[in-house]
Amino acid sequence: MGLKDLQSYGDHALLQLLQEGDHQAFREIYRRYWDKLFYLAGKKLGDLAEAESIVQDVFVDLWQRRETLAVQQGLDGYLVVAVRYRMLNFLARQHRADEYRRHNAQRLSAGDQSTEEWLGFEELRGWLEKMVAGLPEKCRLAYRLRGEGYSQREIARHMNVSEKTVETHISRALKILRSGLGQLMSRMWTLF
Repeated sequence: MGLKDLQSYGDHALLQLLQEGDHQAFREIYRRYWDKLFYLAGKKLGDLAEAESIVQDVFVDLWQRRETLAVQQGLDGYLVVAVRYRMLNFLARQHRADEYRRHNAQRLSAGDQSTEEWLGFEELRGWLEKMVAGLPEKCRLAYRLRGEGYSQREIARHMNVSEKTVETHISRALKILRSGLGQLMSRMWTLF
């Protein structure tokens, strides 16, 4: 069945074909809703790259969950709600990151740290970044996504693994980092 044939199909029929694994039905749904969802996300977020990423994630999720999909309110409503949910998650993560930066800026402006402490912190942070870069790929990805505020469930979806696997990757990353920091602290104590 060609893509042109599917343009006359209603959403319900397309959804049934999608659940059967029909790639052409997926392409038609994508063609039909991409612009609308991108406009919605772009307008709300003001960040077109993030809007595109969110819409792509929604379509990836739609394909991955096609066999178990339970669409009650119609395909249009389902996709809009999915985009809004992901936008809210993004905005919540962004808000937490902004709060963290604001808190650190207040501490610095209040003079809580001397220049030496600040330089020591920056050096430690640089060393930690090198350690993170040296982690096994999946551990590094899970650790970084966790640091960005993603839940284990979201990380599992992103990595296409189980939540237990995400937990294992994060635990392994933390164990490696703790060990490395312990070695660094031992070396620092021998210097002083």
